[in-house]
Amino acid sequence: MTDVILLAHGKLATAMKASGEMIFGELPDFHPIEFLVGEGLDTVVEKLEETVATINADSVLILTDIFSGTPYNASCAYAMKHSDKEIRILSGMSLPIVLEIATMRENANADAIVAHILDVGKDTIRTFELSAIEQEEEL
Repeated sequence: MTDVILLAHGKLATAMKASGEMIFGELPDFHPIEFLVGEGLDTVVEKLEETVATINADSVLILTDIFSGTPYNASCAYAMKHSDKEIRILSGMSLPIVLEIATMRENANADAIVAHILDVGKDTIRTFELSAIEQEEEL
């Protein structure tokens, strides 16, 4: 089993978990961490230390909002400090990605989840094409 830490600027992580639960149901093994105004990298690393200490899972996946932002950098610093733990880090948090992870986390380790998300992530972004609707209506 893999526990998931959602780590993002402001209250995004908490809101992302709540939104995921609206669709998926309870996500007890998803742990939101907020990076708030006035906090720095060291504070976020401390929050990661506290959160991971409460987790009893084979692996941990940390999903952050922005590549190379403070949440991502703090996650990398934490993972380097704890190389004995199975920790994987992904950036690009979105509701479709959270839901994909939710469907896999009980039966897959963090490596398998990361591989899957990297494979399907681009498919979670779509654009509306009016011409496609118009063509369908003509048929």
